[in-house]
Amino acid sequence: KFLTLNTVEENMRFLFIVTLLIISGLLFISCDSSIDPLLPNDESGITNLQKLDSYIYLPIELPQRSPSFKDSVYSISVEIDGSIGGRIDYENYYISTEGDSVSFYFNLFIPINAFQGTRTITATFDSIYAAIHFTPSMVFDSTLHLFHGYKGLDLTGMQTGTIDFVYTSDDGTVELINKNGTQVIIPQGIVRVMNAKLEHFSRYGWIRKANVPSVTKMLKTD
Repeated sequence: KFLTLNTVEENMRFLFIVTLLIISGLLFISCDSSIDPLLPNDESGITNLQKLDSYIYLPIELPQRSPSFKDSVYSISVEIDGSIGGRIDYENYYISTEGDSVSFYFNLFIPINAFQGTRTITATFDSIYAAIHFTPSMVFDSTLHLFHGYKGLDLTGMQTGTIDFVYTSDDGTVELINKNGTQVIIPQGIVRVMNAKLEHFSRYGWIRKANVPSVTKMLKTD
C-alpha cells in the first residue's frame, strides 16, 4: 500500500514528539544528579548555608574582659626557618567582668620543610570569640600540629557533643579539620583540642552547633 501525505505527516509528528520526550528525560536525569547547594557536602567543606536545613555553626563568645584587661592584646611572633622547623608555645590569661580568670594557651609544632624560606609567624587570640588568628596566610608543604585550649569559658546550656574546633573564613564558611580529639568540660568552661592538623594559616576557633527549625524560617524576609 502507498502512504498518503497525511500519513507521512502524522508519522513525522509522532517521531518529533517521541524525540522531545527522550531529550526531556535525559535533561531531567542530568539535573537531578547535581548537588543541591543547600544540602551538606562534606567533601567540599561545610558552610553555614549548607547546614541551614538541620543546624548552623555559632562561634563561642569569650567572657567580657574587666576594664584592666580590656585593651590587652594577646599575641606572639616568632621567626621560623622552614628548612629547620620549630615550635611556638604561648599561654596567658585575663580577668572577666565577673571576676573570674579566663586562661588560654597553644603549642604549635612546625615540621622540617613545612614551607620555603624564613617566615615570621604571628598568632593572635581573638578579643571577642574563642579563636586564634595565624598569619601570614600560607599553605604548607607539610602538616603543622596544634595543641590548644581555654579554661573559664561560659558554656552554660551547651552540650559536649555540639562543641568543636574548626577553621572559619571571613565570609562565615566553616570547615571541619582533622585532629586526634577534643576535650570539653562544661562546668569548668574547658575546651581543648589535641593535635589539630593545620594545612594552612588562617582563623581557627571554637564553635557550637545549633539546631534550627527549617530553611524557610532561616531565610524568611520581611
